[in-house]
Amino acid sequence: MTAAAGHVREDAPGLAALPADDPARLAALAHARGCPECARALREAERLQTLLAELAPDPLPEGSLDRVRAAIASELRREARRALAASAVAASAGFVAFVALARSRSHAPGDWALALALAALAAALAAAARGRPLLGAVVTVLASLAAAALSGAAGPLAPALGAECVATELATAGLVVAGAWLALRGGSTVPARAARAAAAGAGALAGAAALQLTCGAHGSAPHLLVFHVGGVLLAILLAAALSRRAVHPALV
Repeated sequence: MTAAAGHVREDAPGLAALPADDPARLAALAHARGCPECARALREAERLQTLLAELAPDPLPEGSLDRVRAAIASELRREARRALAASAVAASAGFVAFVALARSRSHAPGDWALALALAALAAALAAAARGRPLLGAVVTVLASLAAAALSGAAGPLAPALGAECVATELATAGLVVAGAWLALRGGSTVPARAARAAAAGAGALAGAAALQLTCGAHGSAPHLLVFHVGGVLLAILLAAALSRRAVHPALV
């Protein structure tokens, strides 16, 4: 077998796909006139090209890809709006529920003003958790520190009461994370780890807002710093750790 024959047989599929006036294809056809084996290889390759052309799908209508992209973007925006609304509603519901179910509540106007401000901020931060999660988590912690500085003074640590306070904040944190998860269930997006942590922090802040009215030690700075601010930090850290475990179970 000559070098030319070997070239034609090996490259027959590619040669058959070339335009009819391509010099390489014309040279291969000229060689095949005196080489039955190369002629057969080229015929088989041409039949394969004909079958592939018949099986090739029709080109998509003009603008179809743009419509698909627009539909996907629209669905993602709807999912984001559902998560935003669910997170804000869950934070607000947690605040209202714990205040309504409390055995006693503060009647001081200052406590109510601070509590309502914290609750409103918590709802806003819960809704914005997916957009800028790191900033949201930082603002959440700073807000809890500011509330402790505004209302706290010298007082007892009250650890027994503090355990209830931390449980309240973790419960409201769970409500917000669960609300976002339910809103996105069955959708095409999943909140990132940082977004879940930020949402949990916002939920804990809603719990801190409720505690501003219901906690018997909400005027004690040591209690506020350890249990109210600490509860917010704990909610953020727990959500981040649990999210990591859910995504990378083999790494923890």
